[in-house]
Amino acid sequence: MKYCIYHSSYPVVFSSCGNLVSDNGFIHPKRNIDSFVLLLIRKGTLYITQDEDEYILHDNEFLILFPHILHYGTRRSDGYLSYYWTHFYISDPSYQITDIFHYEDSLLPFQNILQVLQGHVVLPETGTVSSAGHSQLLFLQLMDIACREHYKDTYKCHYGLSLLLLEFCSESLSAFILQDMDIPPRLSECIDWIQLHYNQPLTASDIANRFNYNPAYLTSLFKKYTGYSLTHYINHARISAAKNLLTNQDQTIEAIAKQCGFTDTKYFYRIFKKEEHITPSEYRNAFHHKKLVL
Repeated sequence: MKYCIYHSSYPVVFSSCGNLVSDNGFIHPKRNIDSFVLLLIRKGTLYITQDEDEYILHDNEFLILFPHILHYGTRRSDGYLSYYWTHFYISDPSYQITDIFHYEDSLLPFQNILQVLQGHVVLPETGTVSSAGHSQLLFLQLMDIACREHYKDTYKCHYGLSLLLLEFCSESLSAFILQDMDIPPRLSECIDWIQLHYNQPLTASDIANRFNYNPAYLTSLFKKYTGYSLTHYINHARISAAKNLLTNQDQTIEAIAKQCGFTDTKYFYRIFKKEEHITPSEYRNAFHHKKLVL
């Protein structure tokens, strides 16, 4: 599978967005354009080909159409079809469309992929997102912003699109990587449990006991399959949650830190800066023009 990889310090540039609805017989036009296009199927089936690879997309599945690559409908849809779409550009001059395992022309050890790509946005060409996840809500939010701004490419649309793509990166890629690695079922349960309970007091010993692991062995498994130590993985889950909350101006940073499981605000600041390369305040200020309701 191909991936689009770009550094998160470069903004994406919003062009347009919308919701296509067809009662029956829709076929995507044949085009070769200069922008990226993200398609997310709400209901129905879309038959489309990109670069001679055919895709059959169903509910909650997405496809990114790459610039300067021919794409076209393979056949007409049967019955009702609805999908969200957005056109955008990536300003990072060094962005790549590549196989993730050969990023920067060198074969990566699988367990090191996450560290090497830290600070980058990694968008799979295709995948699935949760019907109840943030990606669907953020797509709706983007269309609402664009409508209120009369479909101009304002800074609000750029921010909304950036957040949407970051969520797609987080939601789709993490699930794909863990699945592709043939991760042990019990460790997979442990990872899912941490994602649900990151805001609680967590220690390596407590988690290991809960899932019948030796603490040292569990830590080594996390390092092998996720690229993170267990403590780092917990902090990563907490910081991911904090980033969403920081777009809400109604809560203090101290309250957000506590809500995400950090008992020490100074430690939260230090971990956030280490993960994101900016402070929580700087991250919040980047989104101060819009309030997301998730």
